[in-house]
Amino acid sequence: MNEELRFVGVLSDTHEDKMKALPHVINQFKKRGVQLIIHCGDLYPKHLNADLFGGLPVVCALIDEQIEKDGREKEEFRIPPIDWTFTKPGERIYKLTEYESIYVGHKLSFNFLAGSGAELNRKLQEIRKNSDGVRWIFGGHTHNQIYKQDHLISFVNPGAVQDSCDGYEFAFIDLENSEIVFSRIPKTSPIKETFSIGVISDSWLISEMDPGFWKKLAEEFKRRGVTHIIHCGGIATADIGRPEFEGFKVRYNLNKNQKNERTFENWELIPSEEPIVEINDYRFYVQYDLGMDLLEKSEIDMHMLCLNLRRKFPGISFVLCGFTNDAFLEEGQEVRIINPGDILTDRNFAVICLPRTEITFGHVPLDPLPDIELE
Repeated sequence: MNEELRFVGVLSDTHEDKMKALPHVINQFKKRGVQLIIHCGDLYPKHLNADLFGGLPVVCALIDEQIEKDGREKEEFRIPPIDWTFTKPGERIYKLTEYESIYVGHKLSFNFLAGSGAELNRKLQEIRKNSDGVRWIFGGHTHNQIYKQDHLISFVNPGAVQDSCDGYEFAFIDLENSEIVFSRIPKTSPIKETFSIGVISDSWLISEMDPGFWKKLAEEFKRRGVTHIIHCGGIATADIGRPEFEGFKVRYNLNKNQKNERTFENWELIPSEEPIVEINDYRFYVQYDLGMDLLEKSEIDMHMLCLNLRRKFPGISFVLCGFTNDAFLEEGQEVRIINPGDILTDRNFAVICLPRTEITFGHVPLDPLPDIELE
């Protein structure tokens, strides 16, 4: 990876930009130090303007309708602005460096819309197999934010600038730390005070494997303004009441075969019969093993699941789960599903910043191995 390239902005489906949100999104990119913009398609010709994108380099996916039958770009797309690169069907790989590449497409989310999470994952692995070195895969088209992360490859749909589920959406990636933020410019100005919730899962043996982990995680949460923590499940009972979490309000889930007799003032068990966490008028449904079930569900199935849960537990706006190694985000019109990924394998966590609904997926960094002298 080019050592000078670290911050990437991702957007999609700008269409006509009827609400003139694009300049506001680019302004957010500028504030966050973005060095490269990825546009996942449905860009109108009138927006082929380098100044509109802050003069930043742009990698943009052309859609089928913007390509002639002979495979050439249609006339209005044949001469891109300076520092722009177009990808097109069959030619979606963009090389960041000699060894690192990204896939910039448009309709990949359809593999998940009516297929399943497992089907999407098979497609991602196929892309990696055919294009060694691809670490990030980008797509749009469905106008909702999606994230699927595993050890070697991640899929990102940043949502839509026009006609999204919620606000004028975009994403921001810190390549150096493999951290991604899904954000939006709200359609209206919220009056509720901003607060942040940390979400974790599957910590199990982390205290034995990395005794310093909890201190590092607490420092990450404090740096991000987190005041509440939700542990979705897979926690060792010995870790309940961790002193590193003093100053946070912690809700935690136990598995059916676990019992905990100790009580701590700032730790609260999530009841199994009604697994609802309420924080500042927001309601979170927490089911640990749902993460495994979701692997075989399509996006449409997930939306139906959330509607049924919302019927049973009115007012829930987030479904939180764990059980799998991979981090996951699925944005529905009423409910968002979030799996923060596991702690033991990848040191994963998620942070939800409300009311603007900015969702960060990050990692507690590992310390590098010490230098040794070779014999």
